[in-house]
Amino acid sequence: MEDTTHFDRRGARYDQDETHQQIVTLLLNPFTIAPGERILDLATGTGLVALRVAKLVGPCGEVVGLDTSAGMLAAARCSAAQAQLSNVRFEQGDAELANYESASFDRIFCASALVLMSDVKAALRRWRHLLKPGGTIAFDTPAKPFGFSQRASEAALRRGVKLPYGDLGDTSEKCLALLAQADLEVVSIRKEFASTTPIKLDRVIAMYDQRIDHPAWRGIKEAGPEIRKAIRDDFIESATSDAVDGLVPNEVALFFSTGMRSHIQQ
Repeated sequence: MEDTTHFDRRGARYDQDETHQQIVTLLLNPFTIAPGERILDLATGTGLVALRVAKLVGPCGEVVGLDTSAGMLAAARCSAAQAQLSNVRFEQGDAELANYESASFDRIFCASALVLMSDVKAALRRWRHLLKPGGTIAFDTPAKPFGFSQRASEAALRRGVKLPYGDLGDTSEKCLALLAQADLEVVSIRKEFASTTPIKLDRVIAMYDQRIDHPAWRGIKEAGPEIRKAIRDDFIESATSDAVDGLVPNEVALFFSTGMRSHIQQ
């Protein structure tokens, strides 16, 4: 199981990030969730997806949220209790090893977390088997531009450190390939912008330092001290050169991909 320190620390504040809320809204927008559906929310975090869909599936439906972070799950359970939702449960576990009965979910969602899987292709194939025939899975992947996170990945790459989110699904062709490799029929692939608000330069630098223990930035954290310093210096130089009146551009775009398990059960 991955190191959850970063997420445990952020559990109480995670929902306050407007971009996270925007991403969940964009992920769920195309779907008409029906009463009685059974839904799995992988890497649920504080339950942003799970709690929204739980209100839609009704008392006859069920939502399961799975995450490795105890801190995130504590926040999710608290929110579920406050909303008096009895049809959602949160479990601690590794999304890549999700161990549920085959063909038992109508839908699977994975918001802002596919890039954290150690073997994305294997994870998608496993998740496909959890879907009922005709069931769908939806996930997002960073596109370009991707705000200060793209700036960090490019600074790292210039020093020979490749971060997994940098190019996993940054084109529609790559998203199509991810679905095809998991034997999922393509329902839709679309690019959307989640945030365009510039950020103050000093805040951008602070965000970089706060994020260094994020699993997606493991490559930077594990690099030698000289490489880490060089990447940080490069990041700051890039952000400073692009700043206008002390504000750094922060356009955030993502691809949202939806695949379906064939009606012919395999």
